[in-house]
Amino acid sequence: MRALVYEGAWRMPLRDVAAPEAGPGEVVVQVEAAGICGSDVHGFMGTTGRRTPPLVMGHEFSGTLAAVGPGVAGRAVGDRVVVQPLLTCGECANCRAGLPNICLNRRGIGMNVDGAYAETVRVPASLLYPLPEELTWEQGAMVEPLAVALHAVNKTPLALGDTVAIIGAGPIGLLAVLAARLKGAGTVVVSDLSPHRLELARQLGADLAINAREQDPVAAVRDLTGGAGAHATIEAVGVGPAVKQSLALVRTGGQVTWIGNSAPEVPVPMQEVVTRELTIRGVYGFNEEFGRAIELLRAGRVDVRPLIERLAPLEEGPALVHDLAEGSLDAVKVILKPRGVA
Repeated sequence: MRALVYEGAWRMPLRDVAAPEAGPGEVVVQVEAAGICGSDVHGFMGTTGRRTPPLVMGHEFSGTLAAVGPGVAGRAVGDRVVVQPLLTCGECANCRAGLPNICLNRRGIGMNVDGAYAETVRVPASLLYPLPEELTWEQGAMVEPLAVALHAVNKTPLALGDTVAIIGAGPIGLLAVLAARLKGAGTVVVSDLSPHRLELARQLGADLAINAREQDPVAAVRDLTGGAGAHATIEAVGVGPAVKQSLALVRTGGQVTWIGNSAPEVPVPMQEVVTRELTIRGVYGFNEEFGRAIELLRAGRVDVRPLIERLAPLEEGPALVHDLAEGSLDAVKVILKPRGVA
C-alpha cells in the first residue's frame, strides 16, 4: 500500500509499504480522510522531538473497516468509523482515576505507532467510534481536533458571560472559539498574525480579532475590559511569545490554559505569576470529549466545515506538509484523501 513515511527532519516521501493485517482484538481501517495536524507539521520539521522516524503519521482520521481480527465482536467490514488515537494502558493510577489522556504509559496512533497518512491503518478495536451517517468523512477527521478544543475549554473555569482571549487562530484555537461559545463565554477575543485566519475567526463568532503585527493585543483587551483583562486565556500555539501574551492578556487572579505544544521549553515570568496569583494549567488530548464531539457534530451544534480549506490525494501530501512547514501555505485545515478527491 501507499503511505507517507517520516524518515527524518523535512523528509516524508510517499512510499510503498507492507499493508497491515488485523491481529487479535484489532481491525484494519481503510482511511477515507486524514487531517494534517500542526503537531505533525512540527514533527516533520524535527523541532519537537515528539516524532521518531521511521513513522507513518496521522491521528485525525475516519474510514471504513476493511478487516476485523479474531476476538472482535460487534464490528463488521464496511462499518463507518472514526478512531480515537490515544493508546492507554488502563492500569496506571491515572487510567484508574478516569484520566486516560494522561496515562503514565500513553502512546498514540500516528505519534508512536503507524497512523493514517496511508491507505489503511491497523488499530485496536476498542478505539473505534461509529461515524453517524449524517456526517461526512471530512467531518469525521475533525472529531479529534474538536475533542482537543472541547477538553481545553472544559478544563478552563468560565462563568456565564466571561471574556475569553484565545491566542492562535490555527485549527485548535478556532475550534476553541466554538467551544467557548458553547460554554457560555460572553466575549471571545482571538489574537494571531494571519489576516486570513483572523477573518475566519470573525466568521466563526469571535467578537474581536487582533492582528498582533498591527495592534497591541494587551492594549486592545484592556480597553475592551475596562482595564481589567480577560477572565481567561487559552494559548493554542506553544511558543514563547504566545505564552507571554497569554499571561499579559489575563486579569489578575485569572485563569490561563496552555494547549499549544510546539516548543519544548519557554521562559515564564515567575514573579508575575506569583504576585498576580494567576492559575496556569496545561491540557492534553481529551477524555469523554471525543464522544461529545461526535454528538455535537451530528446534532449540528458545531460546524467545522469552514475550517476545511483543502482536500488532496495522498500523493500531494509530501508537498503540502512541506508548504505548511515553511509557511507558504496558510490553509487552516488540510485533509488527505487516500482514495482520491471526488
